[in-house]
Amino acid sequence: MVERRQRLITKDELIENFWQGATVTDNAVVQCIKEIRKALGDDPHEPRFIRTIHKIGYRFVANVVEEALAAEAGHPGPEIAGAGPPFAGKPSGVEAIAVGARTKADAAAAIRSLHSRLKPWLRWIVLGLAAAGGIVLAWSVLHDSTAPRVEVTLPRVPGRKALAVMYFENQSAKPALNWLSEGLADMFITDLARFDNVTVLSRQQLHLLLMRSVKRNGHKPQDGIHLDDALDIARKSHADGVLLGTYQTLGEKILINTRLFETASGQLLTADQVAVDQPADILARIDLLSPKLAAYLGTTPLDMRHQTGLAEAMTNNLEAYRYYSLGVSKAQAFQNAQAIALLRKAVQLDPKFAMAYARIGYAYSVTDFVPEKGRPFLAQAIQLSDRLTPKDRLFVTAWYAIARQDYSGAIRTLQQIVDQFPLETEAYTRLARLLYGEERPQETIAVVRRGLAVDPEFGDLYNVLGVCYLGLGRYDEAIAAHQRYVQLAPAEPNAHDSLGMSFQQAGRYERATAEYSAALALDPEFEPAIIHLGDVYFQQGRYRDALRQYQRYILVTGADTARAVGYSSLARVYWRQRDFSRAEQAARNETRYAKGAVWSELLLALQRGETARAAGLKGRFLKYSQDVPYPGRGSRDERRSYEYYLGALALHEKQPSQAIAHFQAALHHLPPSSGLDLYEDCLANAYLELARLDEAIPEYQRILRFNPNYPLAQYHLAQAYRQKGETEQARAAYERFLQIWKDADADVPEVVDARSALLALSERPQT
Repeated sequence: MVERRQRLITKDELIENFWQGATVTDNAVVQCIKEIRKALGDDPHEPRFIRTIHKIGYRFVANVVEEALAAEAGHPGPEIAGAGPPFAGKPSGVEAIAVGARTKADAAAAIRSLHSRLKPWLRWIVLGLAAAGGIVLAWSVLHDSTAPRVEVTLPRVPGRKALAVMYFENQSAKPALNWLSEGLADMFITDLARFDNVTVLSRQQLHLLLMRSVKRNGHKPQDGIHLDDALDIARKSHADGVLLGTYQTLGEKILINTRLFETASGQLLTADQVAVDQPADILARIDLLSPKLAAYLGTTPLDMRHQTGLAEAMTNNLEAYRYYSLGVSKAQAFQNAQAIALLRKAVQLDPKFAMAYARIGYAYSVTDFVPEKGRPFLAQAIQLSDRLTPKDRLFVTAWYAIARQDYSGAIRTLQQIVDQFPLETEAYTRLARLLYGEERPQETIAVVRRGLAVDPEFGDLYNVLGVCYLGLGRYDEAIAAHQRYVQLAPAEPNAHDSLGMSFQQAGRYERATAEYSAALALDPEFEPAIIHLGDVYFQQGRYRDALRQYQRYILVTGADTARAVGYSSLARVYWRQRDFSRAEQAARNETRYAKGAVWSELLLALQRGETARAAGLKGRFLKYSQDVPYPGRGSRDERRSYEYYLGALALHEKQPSQAIAHFQAALHHLPPSSGLDLYEDCLANAYLELARLDEAIPEYQRILRFNPNYPLAQYHLAQAYRQKGETEQARAAYERFLQIWKDADADVPEVVDARSALLALSERPQT
């Protein structure tokens, strides 16, 4: 688990590796984990080392520090400080794997305790992990030396003072107050960012810089940040000042201490202490303290026009603010179910919390694809708009336009935001997504670059950039953009999911599967990764694996539209398996959850020759075709699918010229960013069906140039060559197809046919 700590380890994987075929139950794994936890003093309810993912497996969650020795191979390594003789048989290349330890002495004590208390068979596991640590260390050094390091810097704006706010140190000895370490920093960041002449390091930027500081000195930010480290962070980020703080309890009171330093000289500008009688008063006291801090930075008196404070504009309920802050983070990471649950708690605690209502609407309408659910919450936020700042009011207006599918109105409002508030990176992200949905990719790239000039560490901008490059077929650039996203947000499931999408479209299916699995290790119910994993299995002919993922997606999701997508995917797989009865049932369920989604039913009716039923379904399809049943996430849905459907209908109705025209139009639209099918081969498949082989073959070759593993392209190319009588080319294409689909289900019709065709071609006499 230490070696593979970046992902979840299933119970089956543990059994396979350590019992190797012996008959054991899950209880054996549970008992082993229990003994390891006992030796480490770990609490399963509040784990510091091993987290249980219910019914699935475990993940090692503590920080790991690996330190190599200078001793030569074959010579015994030096003792761990204060630990006595080294372990017998301990590899000399590793001094310690210090899990969750603050110092080497802590690590040594933990390892001594672990070694003495573990059963003999567990000791061998620990020693094996120590050896593995040497390999992990070598990889880490290589990765750190080659990975690009982006500097986090605040933009230099004339007349503005830049400030870095550090996490606050919990001196109360009360774990229940740990959340205030980041919470207080976030409150000051939010409040100070309202001043006209103050630029504040965002919480995303602060988190990245603090994590780098942890790598260098091993101190957790929550345990207190040394002044020298804080000043170093501030100087590297071009901040003029740095705010440090602590908090402690005195009876029922909470004492909050702040110290503001000038970055260049390290001089203390001001120190303040406030005593809060009850947690609910914290927000109001921060409102009183923020103007003083801004004044000490040298801002002009005009800045004191700070009319709407944090408590008034947001909420005066501290617990509501906590749920709001956590919910915003989840929504931005596309973890919408968790985001909505947290935000609903915020509005229950404060029914006038306008931005909490707005963010619920945002989660439904912008980061999910159920705008009809988001509209009432956004309307409620607009009714409470007198509590909003001008900037927040513009954001809510833009989100409400998205919820109403008024994309041009949303674009205009977001352009107004980036012009008036040029440091709002979220606005650049949303504007870029909308422009891409309108098929304006060059403008999308320009907006992303403008946003990255403001904040080069904002991961979601790299996410949008990667999606844009995917649409343009620039796969290497898409992968690079999404790798940067993962680098900036390694703990976000969506970052790994996006990188998986890039690998998938480039035909690198194993890498895609690994990234989707990494996303699900972070959040086993992260919906996009579940269905995307099903898609990548489908594209490899692993239909049984795909079905399991789609069925799981239907169970996990809470949205009818998403369930419809899941059933549509099931119908497609069953159709490929020639299981028309199950395909029919899945298609009916799709229509049940999305009234305009009749395509699967229509396709099956056409395949079965049910002319009357197909005619009725076609009428429904054309009626609802302008209101796409599957809206995009916060932008217009892609248009290639619609042209593809019209082309497929024309082809079934023996209208070849119309079919070809629709397929050509489909290829002029940007492709879907994900899904079972990008329809890149729709025109080639039509040419093949119409026996226009001289047009089909170069079209397949075009597709295979940018993705040599494009699903079924090699198989259909082989068919075209065979029909044309080009035996050698057909044989080579069939062989390549079977190699690409080596993991496909053995009974997949295309695999069976390819093997039969290859055998027939091999037995044919050479000419």
